[in-house]
Amino acid sequence: MIPVRDEAFWNSDQTKELLIELLNFLSNDKYQFKFTHLKTDRPIQDYFEFGDERDWAFSGADRVLMFSGGLDSLAGAIETANNGEKLIFVSHRPVSTLDHRQKQLVHEFRNKYSNPLVHIPVWINKAGRLSREHTQRTRSFLYSALGTLIAESTQSNGVRFFENGVVSLNLPVADEVQRARASRTTHPRSLSLFTELYGLVTGREFVVDNPFIFKTKAEVVSTIVKRDGGSLIQHTCSCAHTGHFQSKTQWHCGTCSQCIDRRIAILAAEAESFDRETDYVSDVFTGPRREGHEYNIAVDYARHATELNLMSDIEVATRFNRDISRAVIHFPNCSEAGEGFVSMHKRHGESVCGVLTEQIKLHADRLLNRTLDKTSMLALVAGQEHRESVWKRYAERLAGLLQAGLPVICTAKHMPENEPRLQEICDGILQGHDSDLEREFPFMRWSASATKPDWSKEGLGLWVELKYVREKKDVLRITGDIAEDITKYGDNGRRVLYIVYDPKHFITDETKFSAPIIKRATMMIRFLR
Repeated sequence: MIPVRDEAFWNSDQTKELLIELLNFLSNDKYQFKFTHLKTDRPIQDYFEFGDERDWAFSGADRVLMFSGGLDSLAGAIETANNGEKLIFVSHRPVSTLDHRQKQLVHEFRNKYSNPLVHIPVWINKAGRLSREHTQRTRSFLYSALGTLIAESTQSNGVRFFENGVVSLNLPVADEVQRARASRTTHPRSLSLFTELYGLVTGREFVVDNPFIFKTKAEVVSTIVKRDGGSLIQHTCSCAHTGHFQSKTQWHCGTCSQCIDRRIAILAAEAESFDRETDYVSDVFTGPRREGHEYNIAVDYARHATELNLMSDIEVATRFNRDISRAVIHFPNCSEAGEGFVSMHKRHGESVCGVLTEQIKLHADRLLNRTLDKTSMLALVAGQEHRESVWKRYAERLAGLLQAGLPVICTAKHMPENEPRLQEICDGILQGHDSDLEREFPFMRWSASATKPDWSKEGLGLWVELKYVREKKDVLRITGDIAEDITKYGDNGRRVLYIVYDPKHFITDETKFSAPIIKRATMMIRFLR
């Protein structure tokens, strides 16, 4: 129940359908809205009052620029400045540390470029129970709405994001950042839905776009350097853990995917003189990584880039056909856009592999003498760890088959009465797709007992366990079962995919439930509903 001033507008089918489609895509959650008439009006804030917009120097700007303070938004600001345009920056300030960094970057930018510039930072953060949600899946909706508010106040023509196309398209780079945890902020579908929704809200032609959609991260950094903005790189922040650990001298953890992306792009663009190594808590290439998330991110990032580099254009298009097809339909020329996305990802793979090769050469002595931390990204790549994730892709395929089939078979009137019946249904789905799994094999001895998985793929060393949450009380039982499995299977070095079928959403915190499982690099969990 959301109180609004214009109840008829917000309750219209067109508005609600757009909101639901947009938020469903951004978050992978399901939404419903009911708007009611606002009985007691809210006090008016003058934060966004700019006087008479017709007389204001920034009235009628082409686009409001979403300025996060990262490399991509900096490159976009520099491009806009070089085009001689006036600049309206809008920033979201979630924490004070990032706010300070953004302000410093804007200050340095003003000193370097003479274009008329106004920076509008907006302070919004999460408190209480809201802070438990770490994925920030719908943050882009808030962020773009802030930009739209400023654009409407200044009668600008729209909102502009700047983000490289590899991140925008968000192909499955790593299991740790897929699905609901993945960002879809500047995906072509998101931008198309933003454009449609905000055009409806403002009642005029309104565009939300991303000019960097076909650029790699390395090409974005090259843009900064070529436009004489290299000195500003040291003031940018790309880390996913902003605000959680930074001291006054270090702003990047060095272990998250954003830090890996940043450092590799800077080296690929030969811009390392502008990026201080001391800005990273842990060296991206040689620093230690904790088992679980940090380990998996490094391995899967290297794997993805290596595979892109080795694949032909046709193989890239085939492997990621669904992801690319979902993006190209939002372009006038689908074929040209598809070729552009394939070419961009090939360039990305080539640049990442080039940097990793040079880093291995640079640290060859340490690798040979085994003085490099064995959990570091370079040690993992040199040890071919990034080649061992074939089993994960196979596991993802199994989970995808079951996710597609179970909701069709297991309707509200035909839910399986117990776990054995659910196993039979899943077995039928998997056998129908020639998954080549063996049922309840092999037996494994652990302590004084024997155990066996629901399915196995011995060629990949993969076991599959199915759990069925029929009632709320099942959650505690299944938690205990999985805890025992983790010990038994982990002690034997087994790779395990846990499939948890939870059609009634009794498991409310997937992140907490998954934590003990994904700590092990040999285990995965997928929730099906």
